[in-house]
Amino acid sequence: MGPSQARGGAVRLPSDKVLTSRRAELLTMAANGMSNADIARALWVAEDTVKSHFRHIYAVLGAKDRAHAVALGLVRGFIRPDQVRLQPPRGSAA
Repeated sequence: MGPSQARGGAVRLPSDKVLTSRRAELLTMAANGMSNADIARALWVAEDTVKSHFRHIYAVLGAKDRAHAVALGLVRGFIRPDQVRLQPPRGSAA
């Protein structure tokens, strides 16, 4: 059974830990290859704010790093596969 929606757009995990809709948005942006600096520019926030959000995301999901957080976000339904754009890696000739 996947996570359930809580009030205010937050997503409730079975352990009662909450991943806010804003943090789910940042996780989706990371899944699309955006760096902390890219995310900060897109959301008009400081890069330190983005880093703080990711520290909370890691804690809530129990993730070891950014890739692990994205994987857990996909598996637990915080990121839908259709939200991830499949693009060649930066700098590739494809």
